[in-house]
Amino acid sequence: MRGLGLRETRKASYLLLTVSNTLIGAGVVSGLCSLLGIVDDSGDSLVLAVACGCAFAFGLLVRANYVTQQSPTTATVLSTLTASWLTLVAYSTLVYMLSGTIDRIDDALVESAAGFSTTALTTLDVSELTLPMTLWRAATQWMGGLIGLVAGVVILPIALQRWRLAPAEWIINDEFARSKRTRTRQVLTIYSALTIVFFAAYSATQMGIKNGLVIALTTVSTGGFSTAVDSFASFGLSTVIVATLAMAIAGSGYAVIFWAIRGRVQPLLHSVELRVYLLILVLGALWVWLASDTLAWYEALFTAVSALSTTGFTLVDWTTDNSAIAALLLVFIATGAMIGSPAGGLTINRARILVAFARRELRRQLHGSAVILLKSGGRVVDERALERISGFQIAHLGICFIAAFVLAAAGMDWLDALYTGISVLSTHGPGVGIGAFGDLSNFSQLIRVALVPLMLLGHLSLVPLMLVIVWVGNFNKSARGFLRRRTTRQSSNKDWDLTEQQTMEPT
Repeated sequence: MRGLGLRETRKASYLLLTVSNTLIGAGVVSGLCSLLGIVDDSGDSLVLAVACGCAFAFGLLVRANYVTQQSPTTATVLSTLTASWLTLVAYSTLVYMLSGTIDRIDDALVESAAGFSTTALTTLDVSELTLPMTLWRAATQWMGGLIGLVAGVVILPIALQRWRLAPAEWIINDEFARSKRTRTRQVLTIYSALTIVFFAAYSATQMGIKNGLVIALTTVSTGGFSTAVDSFASFGLSTVIVATLAMAIAGSGYAVIFWAIRGRVQPLLHSVELRVYLLILVLGALWVWLASDTLAWYEALFTAVSALSTTGFTLVDWTTDNSAIAALLLVFIATGAMIGSPAGGLTINRARILVAFARRELRRQLHGSAVILLKSGGRVVDERALERISGFQIAHLGICFIAAFVLAAAGMDWLDALYTGISVLSTHGPGVGIGAFGDLSNFSQLIRVALVPLMLLGHLSLVPLMLVIVWVGNFNKSARGFLRRRTTRQSSNKDWDLTEQQTMEPT
């Protein structure tokens, strides 16, 4: 009875419990980095261990005072996603500052945002990092990729379903996941299994265990952080081939990976998005190879895969080679990989639907009475879904121009600012302006800080926009309810006054 009474006194908070669970997960990861890196640097390992203890203490405190909210609103779910990312960024910022890895809080904030947003940018000299902090930097991208996957494949489709805001292409095949818990477990299992496979493949080359582990963590998350200053330029051909295949797999949708694991050949063969993805990779690599006079075929393929998967690994400095190559890669970066992957960008399926939508509207101009239906995956795409996808794309383009304006105001050239804005919002990072290796050490503090909201906004995708839509919807609903109640109350008061007046009149 005492336990029951204690449970009844606890408050319900979806936000606090989710944030605390996220922090506990970060604590577990930082604890593992502390254990693995203690052989190299005990000081940084101690900082990570203390951070682990604080995260667990906070989680236990929240669990002792709060219980899970059974049916959180859509606005609560979206706010919680944003709060979780911001909490992780703040947690990592403190780790960098307390360990002495980074002296300035703004640089620590930039590094943390680049980590959890899976953007291949850095202010660090990776050759001077200790083993614990190298593992932690790679782990932030691994956690960021996992949270992005869980959000895109599990949380958002369920949370936005009752609002009819989830686009049709977000709904993963029914076999992949039926319940929220099962879907989360499947995503975590596949993500962890791919990490182990990539680590084994990298270690089988001459990369070594440390480099193999770090780059496996940042490949599966499409993060692009490397243990070498020149990314992959100093690694051998076997490592480059493994990385090319790994990036292509990481950029494919998790429904596709699930089908491959289950041996489902028919869905794989009938997946239009998978065919388009592979076709773009092959034709893009061929274009880069033919347009360049210096790149070998495997270098062109590596560069194309890195751009389309928005991973950001670099084998050669393609930013100064050819303007045609830079323009093509910008299209790849903005498009992104498949739906249901940790990659950023618009995603291939949305881009394909938008192109089909544009073609249909052009045909309607010629044949006004024609009824033309669009299909995706064998299903007719609802008109409201088309409107939402178009609206999201318009919003995405608007954010890109705002990002370019902010970076230009911070001192960057207009063309470089536009390229950088699109690249960062797609969680890729390297490009014309920043450079092929994503090094921010030569940029002003103002430009670095300006990149932080862009990185978070890119990884949060359209969550802030949908949050605004839901907030506006809730406000309109509350306002209509308030006006309805007020009108009803005024009508009741008038009826009451009329009745009272009739009662007081002499007969």
